[in-house]
Amino acid sequence: MKYRSDIVIILDILDAIGEDGALISHIATYANMPNPRVKEKLDVMIENGLVTEEIDKSGRKIYRLTEKGLETREKLRETVYMLKQLGLIPRDSYKP
Repeated sequence: MKYRSDIVIILDILDAIGEDGALISHIATYANMPNPRVKEKLDVMIENGLVTEEIDKSGRKIYRLTEKGLETREKLRETVYMLKQLGLIPRDSYKP
């Protein structure tokens, strides 16, 4: 199994949520992680104001990025790009 740093995992989750929001199943598939582990990360992101949790008409939980989450995603993209250029994380660990 290939190692991914926490920064790349967080960025994958933020990307999975995207502009329209997403169900945990979509996020887990996109980030290639089991649902319980994704939920742990999402809970931390919610506590820190990056993500909100809403209930749709069908009773499903939809995760959405806050303004802070959108800003953080952009900053993380820049950071990951620089870390890749410096050789501090593998070049194939994150592909936007």
